[in-house]
Amino acid sequence: MYNEQERELKCMLTKEEFDHILSSYDFPILIDQINTYFDTSDQLVRKEGCAIRIRRIKDRFIFTLKKRTDPITLIELEKDVSSDDIEEITDPKIISWCDQYHIPLRDLKPVTSIRTVRHLMKTEKAEICLDHTYFSHTQDYEIEYEYLQDHDGIRAFNEFLKPFGLQFKKNCSSKIARAMKYNSSDLMR
Repeated sequence: MYNEQERELKCMLTKEEFDHILSSYDFPILIDQINTYFDTSDQLVRKEGCAIRIRRIKDRFIFTLKKRTDPITLIELEKDVSSDDIEEITDPKIISWCDQYHIPLRDLKPVTSIRTVRHLMKTEKAEICLDHTYFSHTQDYEIEYEYLQDHDGIRAFNEFLKPFGLQFKKNCSSKIARAMKYNSSDLMR
């Protein structure tokens, strides 16, 4: 992420493609995370084109508000918080972010929670993440190419994918959209 923007390219993978890429490169960083997503009962967050989550990695909790600005770019506002309980948030910065997008923080409720095991490698210009995500009743695999600086990311991502017979194509919705599609309403705690 740079300048409160996240630029990423994502592709869904089969388990075989995921395993092949994972065994072909060194992904030195392993992150096991739980993402809990929030919305109001009348889906104001979704209607504003946003997503709100609290990500738990070990004992760390990160509040994130995302808003898409184009097919590969999102505004991403993040701040550490003390827990994954949205009702405990009193931070003025987080409140102002929600106000900016007309989201009443006090009306937010958890809508779904998913677990992702992320294998991460960094290059000079990007982070490449292999994500194995567990929803309530299913699981899936994706690869993300997240820009660390401006460059021709599509070309670079395609060069990375080429040895596996793959090419970037927009076939991957967000994790929250997939979670809602899979009816992942059982919160994992």
